[in-house]
Amino acid sequence: MTWSDQDYKKAFADGHSRNEYVAELLRRRGLWVDCPPLRYARTKSEISEFTHGEKDVVTRAGTLEVKGQGKYFTSDPSSFPFATMIVDTVGSWDGKTEKPVAYVFVCIENNECLVIPGSSRSQWQVKELFDHKKKITDNFYVAPKSCLRTMDQLVAFLQRREMEWDSVAGR
Repeated sequence: MTWSDQDYKKAFADGHSRNEYVAELLRRRGLWVDCPPLRYARTKSEISEFTHGEKDVVTRAGTLEVKGQGKYFTSDPSSFPFATMIVDTVGSWDGKTEKPVAYVFVCIENNECLVIPGSSRSQWQVKELFDHKKKITDNFYVAPKSCLRTMDQLVAFLQRREMEWDSVAGR
């Protein structure tokens, strides 16, 4: 079985729902957030363009990449059941024009979130892994569990950056 157009559209729609969920969590904490509308690539070349330029959630501090995570965890980083977490494919991270300031992982079972800052990139390693959904092998960045942060820590970071942005803008 191969990754079909229907699989792609369902994955994108599910992902966009998680983007909106994270955006709403941040708005409730008083942050300025934009969640661009859902768009589908119509061709394989557009998929590549989307990968390089897509923005899941936009804040004044930069872009957040949102990922669903099938492994169960809570809002406590120590609850993540493995020593490492897959961050993204090497091609996706390396190809992004604007690197995300953070990856937000949403537990599919309970909607709890954990965060990996983009600034922790120097601690990531490359691993060749098999993607069971897409049925392909690819190179992925994996981060040690010690890189995991809470949503509260992300919010505090974003609030500091937003205050800096406001002071530069004269607000």
